[in-house]
Amino acid sequence: MPQQKLLVTAVFLGSFMALLDTSVVSLALPTIQQDLQTDFTDLQWVVDSYTVALAAAILTGGTLGDRYGRKRIYLTGLTAFTLASLACGLAPTQGLLITARTAQGVAAATVIPGAIALLAHAYPDPRQRARMLGGWGAVTGSALVIGPLIGGPLTDTLGWPTIFLVNVPIGAFAIFAGHRGLTESSDPTHGALDLPGQLLAALWIGSFTYAVIAANPITAAIGVLALAAFITVELRAQHPMLPIRLFTKPRFTTAILTSFAIGFAAYPLPILIAIYLQQARGVTASAAGVQVLPYVLCNAVLAFFSGRLAARFTADRVLPVGTLLAGLGGFAFLLLDATSPYWLLAVPFALSGVGLGLSITPTNLVGLSGLPAHRTGTASGTVNAARQTGTALGIAALGALLNHGTTLTTGLQTAMTVAGAALLVVTVLTATTLRKDE
Repeated sequence: MPQQKLLVTAVFLGSFMALLDTSVVSLALPTIQQDLQTDFTDLQWVVDSYTVALAAAILTGGTLGDRYGRKRIYLTGLTAFTLASLACGLAPTQGLLITARTAQGVAAATVIPGAIALLAHAYPDPRQRARMLGGWGAVTGSALVIGPLIGGPLTDTLGWPTIFLVNVPIGAFAIFAGHRGLTESSDPTHGALDLPGQLLAALWIGSFTYAVIAANPITAAIGVLALAAFITVELRAQHPMLPIRLFTKPRFTTAILTSFAIGFAAYPLPILIAIYLQQARGVTASAAGVQVLPYVLCNAVLAFFSGRLAARFTADRVLPVGTLLAGLGGFAFLLLDATSPYWLLAVPFALSGVGLGLSITPTNLVGLSGLPAHRTGTASGTVNAARQTGTALGIAALGALLNHGTTLTTGLQTAMTVAGAALLVVTVLTATTLRKDE
């Protein structure tokens, strides 16, 4: 296999595997809850232990690649992720499963920004980069929604541990391709580590997530204090993990806010729907996976073409369209009740899938545009950190709304109304900000 194909294979497979595990557990959650005898709050941590660790460490993951070599750190993270997946599949208790999921999240924090940085350096031409990031967006977008498709049948036929064990052969092949296809690159002078910032980031993200899940005001206060301390430390640091001064650039700030909103409002959807379909509509895990197919197909197809659309019409124009459609998809869930026919359920699925597929790659392109090459690892890590932080808080907040509704249907409608409103707000912000910046 030619080196270029090996490079793409290693980057796409590794990213697919890392992002697959943010959603693959969704259809297995009721089974995990029954087998490990957990309550709904514990069940949220099976998902959020991964997303919180990923969000907290992803900025450091990008910096490690800049400093010690993007190929080296990417493959190290990929190896650690594969081993953590094995540990998840063998975990006999909820505590060990959450611990292994946390390890997965930390490892994924080196894989995701490393993948974008490797592609950015391998394809410096803006049009080629846009197409390759479009392909990356298609692969990663598909991973987030293919997770339920394969998670359901695996859970029904072989048991929930197999949703993690499937990563082992995928990871082994990606590592093999990476050793042969990736070339090393680094910017050690721009890749200083920031341990105080890393610890404070983990503290404020974890505290806010716990506060939302447990409705705990004390941890919310801790989160506020940790966030304030984090910003102060980063402003004073000589080499901060979060380039706060980049927020003076309107395009970068817009990309960060949009990425956070997408993570908060769109990424938790497969998890909410998986619980709703199985517990409110009484379908099996496998049937639920089939029923989200409109979401899967729309997301994958539009993500594949989003890079080409951004290259032709600019990311500035494509991005607001994507967030608008995703927001309308959230509001379309208000059309449902417990007896709604499936075709009506497919409408918000399709709208949400189209919107999400159109949004991911343009967000990355807007965030990276106009920045120097040595900032690609840190900038891509920041964009993805915002998305993963939004996902962690979205799973906690929207999951709480789902769980505390009068019924699961009303809970889902409330959650998706909040999600739709968040996406419409960021649509207005994105359209106006990027238009002024042209």
